[in-house]
Amino acid sequence: MTEGPYTLPKGWRWVRLGDVAQIYAGSSAPQGEQYFRGGKWPFVRVQDLGRYGQTTCLKETANYVNEYALQKYRLRLAKAGTILFPKSGAAILTNSRAILGVDAYIVSHLAAVEPLPDKLDTYWAYFWLCTVDMKEFIDNPSYPSLRLSEVSKLLIPLPPLEEQRRIVARIEELLGRVREARRLREEAKNDAERLWQAILVQTFPRPGSELPEGWRWAKLGGVCEIWDALRKPVKKKDRRPGDVPYCGANGIIDYVDGYTHVGEFVLLAEDGGFYGPGEPSAYMMSGRFWANNHVHILRSKPDHLTNQFLYYWLIACDLRPFLTGATRPKLTQTAMQSIPIPLPPLEEQRRIVGHLQEVQEKIKALKEAQEQTEAELKRLEQAILEKAFRGEL
Repeated sequence: MTEGPYTLPKGWRWVRLGDVAQIYAGSSAPQGEQYFRGGKWPFVRVQDLGRYGQTTCLKETANYVNEYALQKYRLRLAKAGTILFPKSGAAILTNSRAILGVDAYIVSHLAAVEPLPDKLDTYWAYFWLCTVDMKEFIDNPSYPSLRLSEVSKLLIPLPPLEEQRRIVARIEELLGRVREARRLREEAKNDAERLWQAILVQTFPRPGSELPEGWRWAKLGGVCEIWDALRKPVKKKDRRPGDVPYCGANGIIDYVDGYTHVGEFVLLAEDGGFYGPGEPSAYMMSGRFWANNHVHILRSKPDHLTNQFLYYWLIACDLRPFLTGATRPKLTQTAMQSIPIPLPPLEEQRRIVGHLQEVQEKIKALKEAQEQTEAELKRLEQAILEKAFRGEL
């Protein structure tokens, strides 16, 4: 009897995966649009697994091969019920797993495990493979790959078929509860995001609407200093590593040596499409930083406006009506200066900012709690599978 890493229940045994399943790789992908035009047969690539992470019914693929491809190439057909996982490239590290829900042709970067039906239940093999971290079996970290000969030697605990199916049913029941908990967590996450959007909408009047007493409409260019002349794009090959943030349209993109600005500024995307309400079109930078030519650099005039109020207004505002260019939307400096901004008295601005910061901190705490819940759910999933394959379910 083959010895394994732990003692199994009576009637179970350790076996090599290759003794209870057929293991093979896919075929090289056809090169050329002519092999996919009007295609009818699914062709599974690594990215098809990546879209799901782990799934027990993979049916939809990005590409479908046609009859011409089947005539020209010796494509490997995998039957429905075959288990797939990445066997080459960095995708191995994702530990993606899928059971095919339909017959499909598969790319050579995928490994296929086809259980022998009189010995190994498909779902038993799938859930067990979900517990195996394939990066432990990579030969060369600089180019990750798996040898199928080594995969076939992996030890899998094997109870009788009926016991496999009973435990699989229990696994699916428990993981179903985890999925429901995850769905509720995702709903809570979306609710938190919607709450933030609602708070922003309630806080700031829409352009053209009547303002509260003491407020007034102003143009952005009249209450802000524009520092765009100091932008300094630096090609990646010319950047020297350092501790100074190098900023672009959607945030910090690098850390470099040297600096352009010192102080507190609001950076607003010039292009890149970050302009819907609540999108990250603006962010604040303090201290030393460089900025490239994909952002506008603004600083409020202190007798009219605070930087914090400006920041919150920009992320609440729908800037899309001020954009030019259909293929690559852009917010020109002229258009930016014409954006209307509602101005309450400075003291009221500070009160509003304080309220928004307080709400943001609460939402941040809520999101952190949700992330912790997600980590706990992942640990619970792993604990369920560990118990299953020790015969404790």
